Amino acid sequence: MEGRSHREGLIRHRRNAVIALILTGLVAAMTFRAAFLPSPHHAHWLIPLDSLLPVWALAVNVAFYTYLLWLCVVFFQVAMGKERVLVAGWFLLILLSPIQSLVSTSAAAAIQYIKAVSIAVAFVAVLWLVLERANWRQRFV
Repeated sequence: MEGRSHREGLIRHRRNAVIALILTGLVAAMTFRAAFLPSPHHAHWLIPLDSLLPVWALAVNVAFYTYLLWLCVVFFQVAMGKERVLVAGWFLLILLSPIQSLVSTSAAAAIQYIKAVSIAVAFVAVLWLVLERANWRQRFV
């Protein structure tokens, strides 16, 4: 815990904050579009692919999402201040995405709204970080 006071957090430079802003903005735009402008036409596969995939593919998928969730926990521990809000917003998005395909249509719509709110909060947090980094540079340069 001694090193915690000396570290700067997850996003240390303005360039990294801008990259996080762009990525969060793109994902937020896609999430808002899916939540508030749902497509009346849904693409259906001619052949259900669930029966064609081997069992190990499910295990790989579960392992991948477990790894993503572990990364979210690690990033949350490294992040400080407003960065934690950013990581929490992404965490909810990553956590709820696979669950959304397993529930009913009405519950999936509710999950889509929750994902939109979480990524909106993350976008505001990263926008705040970018503005702070810009002001910090102007004060000391």
